[in-house]
Amino acid sequence: SIIHLDLDAFFASVEQRDNPAYRGKAIIVGGIFKDNGELSRRGVVCTASYQARKYDIHSGMPIWEAQQKCPGAIFIPSRIRYYSKVSHDFFQICSEYTPLIEPLSIDEVFLDVTGCKSLFGSAEEIAHKIKDRVKKELHLPVSVGIASNKFLAKIATNLGKPDGFYVLPDDNISEVLSELPITKLWGIGQKTAGILNRSGIFTIKQLTQMPDVILQGILGENGTKIKQLAQGIDNSPVCPAEESKSIGREMTFSENITNKDELTKIILDFSQNIGYTARKRGYVGKTVTLKVRFHDFRTIQRSSSLEYATNLDNIIFQKAKKLLD
Repeated sequence: SIIHLDLDAFFASVEQRDNPAYRGKAIIVGGIFKDNGELSRRGVVCTASYQARKYDIHSGMPIWEAQQKCPGAIFIPSRIRYYSKVSHDFFQICSEYTPLIEPLSIDEVFLDVTGCKSLFGSAEEIAHKIKDRVKKELHLPVSVGIASNKFLAKIATNLGKPDGFYVLPDDNISEVLSELPITKLWGIGQKTAGILNRSGIFTIKQLTQMPDVILQGILGENGTKIKQLAQGIDNSPVCPAEESKSIGREMTFSENITNKDELTKIILDFSQNIGYTARKRGYVGKTVTLKVRFHDFRTIQRSSSLEYATNLDNIIFQKAKKLLD
């Protein structure tokens, strides 16, 4: 019994919860704000409220495009540290019902409650308890999907959104999946979908009817696995999250910066933040990585390892400064 939970329009829902004036409005979280408070045309949408999604606005969309599609929207800067705290509270509620909890992102999680029924009841009962607690304690909407595996549970959640509760029984899988677009399958992005579309495959049902040899020719080694998903087969277990392997900071600027002294000051700020975070968590690290993205989205990355692991600001800074050079 797998439960999938997804906080609906998470960042926007938090902002609407905290500010009554935003409720029922088209809210877009993201973008870059200049020192004078003006919204830059650079940056992308982090989250859009369901009121804004009616205008076909979605995560990752350029801010300038969102402004054109919905000129009356309210744009709000992202408060990622605050959202992370709310996310922690959400995961804490979920973890009280099973130790098998696998976060997918800051607002999405899988729970395996197969062995927890004698303690808390059926999967449906457990999911209702969590949904009710999230609403009562966090005052946020959460959509729930329940099925026999992770892939189907996530499909179920999407079918019930927003603020939904959807149970997908095994004897109803073919009927539910058949007319869904192939982009609902894990591993099928827009590029792969385009290749499949050119081969006349648009729905999950059409994909299941394709011979394995042809699918492998189109999708390569993933062909067999993707066809299994299309048939509702997913044997991947719910895996609790591992400890963080890295600590980092990044920033998108409202204007291009080419002044080396200014960039050095920013790297110093990042180094101090990373060192403080590492010391607070009791971590040390040996490898320092610097990533730079240019105006055309070309990205370069350089790494260098220290002789000894550290969490000291100045050592991190000196290594990052050399990477900048």
